[in-house]
Amino acid sequence: MPLFFRSITVVSIEAASFCPQRVGSMKEAKFQLGSQVFTGLISGEDGPVVLGLHGFLDNAASLVPLQSFFEGFQFIALDMAGHGHSQHRADGAHYNQLDYVQDLHELITQQEWRDVILVGHSLGGIVASIYASVFPENVKALVSIDSCGPLTQPETATVEQIRSSILSRQGKYRSKFVMVDHDAAVTARCRVTDMRESDASAIINRSIGVNGAGESYWQSDSRLRTKSPLRLTELQAEAIVKNIQCPVLVIGADASFKQLDKVYEQRKAWFKNVQFVQFAGGHHIHMENTQNIGATIRRFVDQM
Repeated sequence: MPLFFRSITVVSIEAASFCPQRVGSMKEAKFQLGSQVFTGLISGEDGPVVLGLHGFLDNAASLVPLQSFFEGFQFIALDMAGHGHSQHRADGAHYNQLDYVQDLHELITQQEWRDVILVGHSLGGIVASIYASVFPENVKALVSIDSCGPLTQPETATVEQIRSSILSRQGKYRSKFVMVDHDAAVTARCRVTDMRESDASAIINRSIGVNGAGESYWQSDSRLRTKSPLRLTELQAEAIVKNIQCPVLVIGADASFKQLDKVYEQRKAWFKNVQFVQFAGGHHIHMENTQNIGATIRRFVDQM
């Protein structure tokens, strides 16, 4: 039986080329928001909406391992703009953090979702945190995996941040499709991260397309790798987190470069209602320690 959602095209993925063992019963979906097309993976036809937001340079495939823990919910793992199968931003545009928050609000209001449960990893956790603060009436609960509020920089770094951003964006006026070798890409990613090969492969498979000549290319927008022009200050981050009204679950990984236990200690007083749990593992803790992470999230959600 097909799934029906407001303004969403849902199609069955019978022979998915991207990690079918991880996709399971999830179905491909397209969201038309104005002129921008977003994609994602959906499971469940009824129940509250759980919206998953992936990390920087990842995609919906990174959240698929958690799917089995959301029985009774509509679980939607979204490809954020320029990532995975989602459309690239227009020529001349770039990827500013608050534009992701705008995208999220457009999607939630278009679909008329209420009491959404947001589950975000890394960048997705930051975007979800900002959204939960700015639109608290739409968010019932927030799960932030290996992130604890916005990234910040001191005011003294402003000039260098702007300069670095402009130089990184110079000449990058449009999206470019770059040829790629899957195995080489997996090796390269594992070399610079703490990911397992199987997890890197699942994400990269969804980031690769095949052209008419049978050549593989990056579907993810090359402009994603440019730098942000500005970062929030610590006072701005504090104001954002202090306005989050819903219960929050922060999940850390003890071997991650994020060192979330230290960040949480500095910021825990900002939250109205927060729980913190740390597990052994790296930055993609939800992929490598899925059983513990999924069970912890489900217990948290069941308290709502």
